[in-house]
Amino acid sequence: MTAVLAAKSFDSLVKRLRDKLGAPEPLPLDLKDQFLWSFLLWEASVADAERAMKKVQGAFIDVNELRVSLVEEIVAVIGPRYPRAEERAKRLKEALHSLFLREHAIGFDHLKEMPKRAARQYIESLDGIPPFVSGRMALLGLGGHATPLDERMLGALIDEEVFEEGVALDAAAAALERHVKATDAVETHMLLLNLCEHAPARRPAKPKAKSAKKAGAKAKKD
Repeated sequence: MTAVLAAKSFDSLVKRLRDKLGAPEPLPLDLKDQFLWSFLLWEASVADAERAMKKVQGAFIDVNELRVSLVEEIVAVIGPRYPRAEERAKRLKEALHSLFLREHAIGFDHLKEMPKRAARQYIESLDGIPPFVSGRMALLGLGGHATPLDERMLGALIDEEVFEEGVALDAAAAALERHVKATDAVETHMLLLNLCEHAPARRPAKPKAKSAKKAGAKAKKD
């Protein structure tokens, strides 16, 4: 199903965020660190990801050691209360192992020689990788056009009435990518990250109003 993006609401939101919060510059990371950072940032706050990144870099020699570590070892390092800690660790190991089976090494530099679309498809095809991570790798690591989106960011956009409650994540990401120009994609992504950092806790979804027909049928039954 195609997601309907409220373009005027989104453009107004971006302008407000730009004027009020600004867009921080992305961290200058090599592709392996960008991969790890994006994995830790998926469905987590920037502050949480920063703390986890330091812990992981202090506990493991490199991403290849992460690949061969146990899920529970990774969870113990980032903390069991980290958002989606076990799922995150499993997905990270799956993606790294999938890369290793193809390349017999852990590295992404070969993607720089590929067309941007093909490089993005390669990353997206890795086992376990969330679209948010592959999108960030395409956008910030390889200079492609992408609009990385996770449930946390989507929730903030729903609260801002850019999307309707219940919209599918992949459909919303596709609608966003169609709307945002390639030249604005990095700034837009950083602004939306800032939105999540400053947004209040999610409001509960509004219950759907009962139709008059259903209400009347219930009254008769009662």
